[in-house]
Amino acid sequence: MQKIKLKEAIERVKELLTQTGKSEKTLKMCNKGLRIIVRFFEERNIDEIDSKQVDDFLLEMHNEHISGRFGIEKWRVIRRCCEMIKQYSSEETIDIGSLSRWDYSRGLPMQYIASDPPTVEQIAECGNIYALAWRVRQELISAGLASNTVRHYSEEGLSVIIRYHYAHGTKYYSKKLTDSLVSNSREKYEKGSFRRQAYQNIRKTAWLINEIYETGKIALETIPKWSLRYPTAEFSALLSDFCITFISENRLKESSVYMLASKIRRFMFALEDSGINSIESLSPVLVNTTVTELAKNYPSGAGNLFYPIRLFLQFLYEKGAVVTDLSVALPEAAATKKTFHEPLTDDEIKCLLEAPDRSTPIGKRDYAIMLLALQTGLRACDISDLRRENIDWKSKTVNIVQHKTGVPLSLPLPSEAGNAVADYLLHGRPVCDLPHIFICDVGKKRPIKSRTFGTVVTKYMKRTGIYDTERRRGFHSFRRTFGTSLLKNDIPMDLIQQMLGHTQMNSMKPYLSVEEEGLKRCALSLVFGREEAHL
Repeated sequence: MQKIKLKEAIERVKELLTQTGKSEKTLKMCNKGLRIIVRFFEERNIDEIDSKQVDDFLLEMHNEHISGRFGIEKWRVIRRCCEMIKQYSSEETIDIGSLSRWDYSRGLPMQYIASDPPTVEQIAECGNIYALAWRVRQELISAGLASNTVRHYSEEGLSVIIRYHYAHGTKYYSKKLTDSLVSNSREKYEKGSFRRQAYQNIRKTAWLINEIYETGKIALETIPKWSLRYPTAEFSALLSDFCITFISENRLKESSVYMLASKIRRFMFALEDSGINSIESLSPVLVNTTVTELAKNYPSGAGNLFYPIRLFLQFLYEKGAVVTDLSVALPEAAATKKTFHEPLTDDEIKCLLEAPDRSTPIGKRDYAIMLLALQTGLRACDISDLRRENIDWKSKTVNIVQHKTGVPLSLPLPSEAGNAVADYLLHGRPVCDLPHIFICDVGKKRPIKSRTFGTVVTKYMKRTGIYDTERRRGFHSFRRTFGTSLLKNDIPMDLIQQMLGHTQMNSMKPYLSVEEEGLKRCALSLVFGREEAHL
């Protein structure tokens, strides 16, 4: 903005205001604001002004406003009049539109991460917090994240971190400040005064800002759990050795080994809390006492805890890390809690299958996944790993090697499920070279992980109103429903076992929920007839 004659500019702004058709009240307020500006500069014998002088005046007025000299309405009028003067001096118009909110912590117009790019000065400053946050947002957009996801990260994460830095008097990124914000948010969340999603958005964006500050790029990966605890060096090495041995020798599937490792880790933490940091200090009495205390946290049955710990202690004995087989200190068996695995009803199935928006790629994918699980009974891990070559379209079969058992399985592919998969492959699946059928639609192109399937089903259960926290319902409910449907249709048990891919008949019990009509046919009367009573 070049220097302009103040009084001439003010008169011209007044003329343009009258041409805009503003109400008499608005014109009166603007004229009042313009008079304040004129009086301010006349008292200082200033006839010509430039943009910097207007901004300096505005900052002085802002300081008077926040000190209580005058109210918010007067401040808004003064600010709008200043912006009109600057707009007129550069383009001879006063069309300034809606003004962004004022950043009271800095005495400047507020920048919105969703719409205002950083200034040249901000980009040039190494570690400028606004420029870093802007780069993170652009990376998220480029990675293909959904617009709603980017919006939540921007409003509940990046903007919060920016304001927190400004409130502490700095415009440069500080990991210490960011960690403090995350810790405060976590504390509020744990007290119930902060939403979990809002806390997660702050924590995730704090991680991304630090990544782009240190490496210049971001990786859309799962961040470590909050305050993740690790065993001592000796215990960690033994646990790692256990996992590597069991996986390399094919004693158990990799996913099963890491699931068992989480329970072994809890056993190690309990030992450490008792002051035991070395395997040499273990004794049968100590092992028994520790697992007995831990078993209180397993209301569904201590067997879930005893099994992995027994394997680990046997491994230590085989390895020669201990001279005694400490696994004998564990009970041979533990009573398990019997749970009724309820299948989905016909109405619930109908609601779930109608919930996805099949006009969208994600809707086509989710519909195909749920229908395939319902009509084949395949586990989530097998559907996650399903590849194009696993489907024989001519013979209408699905041919896989089961992830859980390693046993080959061939199942008929019903036309409805086959059509849903084909529709997704042809019209919904992202273009990529991956052999897997079901692909993440946002971010880096990668196969959907099996644990994500549970989140998908829960989303639609909540959307349709059939979600219930007290009933064990999730993706595995499709498999239980499939097994129960076969039972209802009088399919022989050995054939049901084959279709579910079980290697033992007992494995079918948790999946085949007893249906009401079958019970009625098997029930015996408790009231005898007269003839029977005399026998």
